[in-house]
Amino acid sequence: MGFTKIGGKWISKDGDHDASSSVAADLEEEEHAADMDFQHEDHPKTNQDDGPSAENQEDGMSTMSSFERYMVNRLDGFAENQRNLHDLCVSNFQSIDNRFNSMDARFMTLDEQIEAVQNHIFDLQYAKDD
Repeated sequence: MGFTKIGGKWISKDGDHDASSSVAADLEEEEHAADMDFQHEDHPKTNQDDGPSAENQEDGMSTMSSFERYMVNRLDGFAENQRNLHDLCVSNFQSIDNRFNSMDARFMTLDEQIEAVQNHIFDLQYAKDD
């Protein structure tokens, strides 16, 4: 958004330090509020928290601020939701495809039966004309 954090303060990248001071204070308040929300929020343990990779993640996570950890956890949650939604969509489309294949087989059977009836009627008419 055009700001850089220097020495714990948000500074505008354009160099307008006076105008950015009030915005920096607002951003610091938001970051503090996000830190407080993160500290009070219960985070369920996921399968990703188990095993040796979890230790590496925790080492990397310890160097992050609580807001950054909060954001990483939220993004992981969104990714998990997206995977679940994708799996649900694939499952539903496979079910629909199976139903269409079943209907296609039924229509093929009906077409064969109609053709047999038409041939039988033609044979009856041909035999009647003789």
